Amino acid sequence: MSSIETGSRRSVTDSLSRSHPPKSLSYVTPGAGCTAVIVALVEGRGLAKGEIGMASFDLKRPEVILSQFSDSQTYTQVMMKLQVMQPIEVLMPSTACEAGNMTVLFKMISNMIKTANMVTVHRKYFNEAKGLSYIKELCLLEYRTVELEVSTKYYCLATAAALIKYVEYIQDAVYAPGFLKVTFQGSENTAMIDISTAENLELLSNAHNPASAQSLYGVLNHTKTPSGARLLRSNILQPSCG
Repeated sequence: MSSIETGSRRSVTDSLSRSHPPKSLSYVTPGAGCTAVIVALVEGRGLAKGEIGMASFDLKRPEVILSQFSDSQTYTQVMMKLQVMQPIEVLMPSTACEAGNMTVLFKMISNMIKTANMVTVHRKYFNEAKGLSYIKELCLLEYRTVELEVSTKYYCLATAAALIKYVEYIQDAVYAPGFLKVTFQGSENTAMIDISTAENLELLSNAHNPASAQSLYGVLNHTKTPSGARLLRSNILQPSCG
């Protein structure tokens, strides 16, 4: 039986909008393969401002990675995670860009992650109960312990709901039960390197010639798969403190 079951396209067209003209849907870092990652992001409001929920979906492999963390006013952790994943699209609630009034995080991602299309989705799709339901239904049996890790993490569950709904919509498909690898990644015991420092030290790209492989990442990168390249980027930008 096919792992993906074809279904009717969900009626969400009135809730999706691109914030600016589409860019290329693939991006190549020197020595790396093309990425096919879509990320959903949501930030807490009021007293929870700075609490970030994030979910990523790799279209080239059935894997969803969830995370939730508290970030600073400069959103260092968010930007570093996006630098590692190199998404082709970033989903955020429509409230992040209402009537042309962009939140600080939305504006920062738009300005600094040049390779990603920004997509706004109606806030109602960021539903934590639906996110947990998706995980229970779609997660591979051997990864079911992730339910315990995320059951009380409202924001990452909300992003999981919006992300899976969106991916099903754009692919015009419904994933079969027990098909997705779902994992949770925290930010504990890792150091964070901000973007300006990474650029000055030429960690990911050459300052004089961005197409050159003469950077720390370019010299070390002998990976064979996009996921291996992302792991190397993660180790460079978020080195372990342990």
